[in-house]
This record gives sequence, structure tokens and C-alpha cells, in this order.
Amino acid sequence: MLSKSGSREDSLDQSKKRKKFRYIVGTSFVLFISILIYLVVVPTPVKVDAVKVQKGEFQNKIKVDGILRAKDRYIVPAFGEGDIKRVAMKVGDSVKKGQAVTELFWSGEYLPVKSPIDGVVSKVFRESAGPIHRGEPLVEVVDPKKIEIMAELLTTDAIQVDIGDEVFGEGWGGEGVLKGNVVRVSKAGFIKPSALGVEEEKTEVIADISGAPPGILSKLGSNFHLVVTIEVEKIQNVLKLPIGAIFRSGKNWSVFKIIKSRAVETPITIKFKSSEEVVVKKGLSENDEVIIYPGDLVRDGTRVRIK
Repeated sequence: MLSKSGSREDSLDQSKKRKKFRYIVGTSFVLFISILIYLVVVPTPVKVDAVKVQKGEFQNKIKVDGILRAKDRYIVPAFGEGDIKRVAMKVGDSVKKGQAVTELFWSGEYLPVKSPIDGVVSKVFRESAGPIHRGEPLVEVVDPKKIEIMAELLTTDAIQVDIGDEVFGEGWGGEGVLKGNVVRVSKAGFIKPSALGVEEEKTEVIADISGAPPGILSKLGSNFHLVVTIEVEKIQNVLKLPIGAIFRSGKNWSVFKIIKSRAVETPITIKFKSSEEVVVKKGLSENDEVIIYPGDLVRDGTRVRIK
């Protein structure tokens, strides 16, 4: 038989075990609730792309859609007042010098209206037969073998371009780059609506082609599309960032600098800006990490994690 003292000791041991069990359960519950509250209250870090501020060469470039355009363009007009036959030629038709584009009844007989050059019809101003006035345009003929690069720039961009600046043409439908140099910046501006319907002040910048991939120029023609890049300036040993890292904050430019895994909105001063990069004058130091293309989830103070 167990003694009374043994029974009391067993009871004490069981009581201690129950207290210990309740302590462990209580502690685990508190820990679970704490973790749950942390997960609810503290947001998951936003995954971001980041770049370091680096020193290097800044190439101030202007990038814009452009076209290849024939240097020589001739308007073929009616040489007298009379009646013309229907103009059967279409845009893209080849013509030889002296070939008739139509016939004009003048001074009692039909006489040919001739093309002044070997070339291609680029515009048809008048197709139908009937009466016509002297000098009225019929077709435009261009020489596709003599082409130049033409881009319409905002006047605020064109003011930066100088004669001789290097020009590169891409996106014409194949591999390789057309190379050239600016030969003329038009001083005659014009107003043209943008894709969003906003009226913009523009002017033409013309470049001669000095280099092209073998055999390509024979395949290209007037009014063919390409993407034009004009290199207007090179600056050495400057702090620079991709254009995707900056954003407007009120009237100023800012970036999100990463400090202790948080996005910190940091105002900066920009010295130069191209379509691809910016030169930072003030607000950042070399090797600072900044977020590129931050998105709507990133705010000042947001916890972030670099992808």
C-alpha cells in the first residue's frame, strides 16, 4: 500500500505537469496569435526591380518614329487647259523618263503628259477623266534610289540638334542599322495633332544615309517606316539612371531609394534627360539602390524585396 506521503507527492507531480502543460498551451496560443497579428498588420514586402546609381557616359539621344523619303520628288502637272483621260497609274507603279502618265486633249489633239524621271508613283492627285486647269497636279513621281531619313521632332527637341549629329535608323523590318548624319533642321515649324489628339509644334529633321547593311537600300523605298535615334550629345563620368526609375512628385522629379528594405521617396535634381537615361545632379550618390518601374503598390515607406 502507498503511504500518504507518496500520494501527496504524486498529486504534486500531477499538478506541476498540469500547470506546465497549461503554460505550454497558453504560451503557444499567445505565440500563434502574435504571429497571426503580425501577418495581418505587417504587409508582405512588395517585390521590386532595382538598379544602382552608376557613373559613366551619358548619351543624350532623341528617339522618334520617322520615314525614309525620296530626295527627288517631282509633281507632274497638266501642261495646259483642256480635258484629260483617266489616270490609270497607282501608287507604287514604276515609270520611265518620258513615259506618259495620261493624255491631255489640247489644241485639237491628245498629247502625252510625261514623267520627267525614272521612278515610282508616290501620289495620285487626280484619277478621273474630264476638264482640267493648267498647272493642276496629276501625280507625284519619286526616285526611290536616292532616299534620306526624315523625322518630325517637337521643336523643343529639334533645338538641341546640330548639323552633323549622328543618326541611326532601326525598326525598318530587318536586322541591322541605317547610319547617317543630320544635314538639315527645318526652320519652318508646323502644328500637328498627336495620337492623343493634342496639338504639338513640330519641325522636320533630315539626315543623309552614309551606311546600311549590304543589299538593303535596294529593298527600301520612299515613305518606308523606321525608328530614328539622333545622338545629340555625349557626356563623360556623370551619375546616371534609367528613365524608368524617375517619376513626378508635384512639380519635382523623385525616385524611390531603398533604405533598410523600405522604399524612401527621394527628390532629385536632373541635369540632362534622354528617352532612355537621366543625369542626376543632386539627391543621389554612386551605388545608391533605387527602384525601377515601381508600380502602384510602392509608396513612401513600403517594405520591399528585390526580385
